[in-house]
Amino acid sequence: MSEGGVGALDREQLDRLAAYFDEEITFSKHIKARIEEVEPGRAVLYIDVEEIHFNGNDTLHGGVYASLIDNAMGLSVSSLVGLRTATTQMNVHFLGAVREGRVTCRSEVIHKTRRTATAEGRVYDDEGNLVAMGTGAFRIFEKKGNPIV
Repeated sequence: MSEGGVGALDREQLDRLAAYFDEEITFSKHIKARIEEVEPGRAVLYIDVEEIHFNGNDTLHGGVYASLIDNAMGLSVSSLVGLRTATTQMNVHFLGAVREGRVTCRSEVIHKTRRTATAEGRVYDDEGNLVAMGTGAFRIFEKKGNPIV
């Protein structure tokens, strides 16, 4: 999967990218998303569920699932291509309600060309139940976008 672009990031670049997501992206910080693992083409993010994440039914808000999936997929694409990317399309399926514990999203790039990538993200609760999943399309830009990559 190394058609065009800079290519997969090395360990030091992956660590800088993870730190950037954890420390600099304000919305990620706001929802308290954290990176557990990142490698070229794959990422694992999690959120420890708090009351601020709830909808009117006192369960995890759909926007939190969607944001976690989008961040994980975007990180998996960025870690593979080493270039700036942007989400151009995303579908999310909400499969289960969560009220407490940790939700973990595992994402991987499932297809890549020089200018686009498709990724999939799956969210699991503490017991390993699949509670949401999504797919996304990403535009890969020709130039580096952040000093972290």
